[in-house]
Amino acid sequence: MSREKQGYRDTIAALNKMFPNQGMLNKTETAQFLGVDPKTVNRRGIQFNKATGRVTIADLARQICI
Repeated sequence: MSREKQGYRDTIAALNKMFPNQGMLNKTETAQFLGVDPKTVNRRGIQFNKATGRVTIADLARQICI
């Protein structure tokens, strides 16, 4: 069984606090959480769903945790 990445639960909590009642975020919201320009999100390697252009909160937390 795989382990959670360090800081995963803290990141989920912070995302839920900043974006309550949202399951998925777009690039602008992701950039707002990370504190960067929306153009920078692509360079950070964040993977978004190609059909919707959004990322789930759980996937985002996995991608940005150590």
